[in-house]
Amino acid sequence: MPIRVGIVGVGNCASALVQGIEMYKHNPNLEPIVAFREIGRYRPHDIVFTSAFDIDARKVHVDLADAIFQPPNNATVVFKPPKLGVIVRPGPVLDGVPEGGLVTKVVEGSVEDVVKELNSTNTEILVNYLPTGAKKAAEAYAEAALRAGVAFINAMPAPVATSEYWQKRFAERNLPLLGDDTQNQIGATVLHKTLVRLLALRGVKIKHTYQINVGGTPDFVNLMYRRGDKEKTKTAAVKMMAVGQEFDAYISPVAYIEFLGDRKIAHMLIEAEIFGGLPIRIDVTLDVHDAWNSAAVVTDAIRLAKLALDRGIGGPLISASAWGFKNPPVHMSPDEAYRAVVEFIEGKRDR
Repeated sequence: MPIRVGIVGVGNCASALVQGIEMYKHNPNLEPIVAFREIGRYRPHDIVFTSAFDIDARKVHVDLADAIFQPPNNATVVFKPPKLGVIVRPGPVLDGVPEGGLVTKVVEGSVEDVVKELNSTNTEILVNYLPTGAKKAAEAYAEAALRAGVAFINAMPAPVATSEYWQKRFAERNLPLLGDDTQNQIGATVLHKTLVRLLALRGVKIKHTYQINVGGTPDFVNLMYRRGDKEKTKTAAVKMMAVGQEFDAYISPVAYIEFLGDRKIAHMLIEAEIFGGLPIRIDVTLDVHDAWNSAAVVTDAIRLAKLALDRGIGGPLISASAWGFKNPPVHMSPDEAYRAVVEFIEGKRDR
């Protein structure tokens, strides 16, 4: 049975998700590299894209299969899908224009336009890929999802899944809500969290830690101006892994480097003390294709949202959000979140 998905923001992350899903769909001998081969009865190839929204004139009124390759997108091209028959529609602008001159001509629609498109295409799940800093625009799409009776996955750092206001409203409509801010398959945040969690479990006293990220994607251009929300979600996610310990933490995207393309390079440092007060230092460098690192997690999140729809579960999905997002309603370590998701899939927990 298909899972009918809409996308808000046809940028690099959307490009990787669409390319990946269509690549596996057209090459059935390839096994998708995801955490969960099946979620309920759903596999990645069951995802079907039915609607898409953007404000960039280069993408609006264009088939989604072509729009994902329009500038300023620069995600690595692994697969070029055939025409999908999904035309990108304009949506509300508000604060959704990224900084740094990434969008030169804006085409605007309304919340009501989005609701009509979601209804006419029978979209079930809406994934929000708006740029960091687009809080009002994110809320506008959350409102559209509610009016259309659609589950909402907030893959960017605006506080939606963590907001009591939105939690209550999605619960009242019995619609699943997941977020906030995607935690990549093996990204800097999940790796940093795992290291801090390990040290805390082993009784090590953490003194200082930092993580600085550089990259060449359009997201990094925007983050040079709007990095506040990203810094907060990433820092909170790491510090939550050492409950009861107080330590200095600085986590931030710091530079856009054009020649890196869609790569992100993260540098992590942890300084701590072991038995006897002796020092220990951990240095890590992670080099990833950022958009593709996100796509696997969103592929899982979509299927988890669909499972919740099938079961009539609304409101924030605690296990799925802890597994797939940096700033979930309830923080868990990666191993705790994995167990919670497995229990949710098996029906042993209701959210």
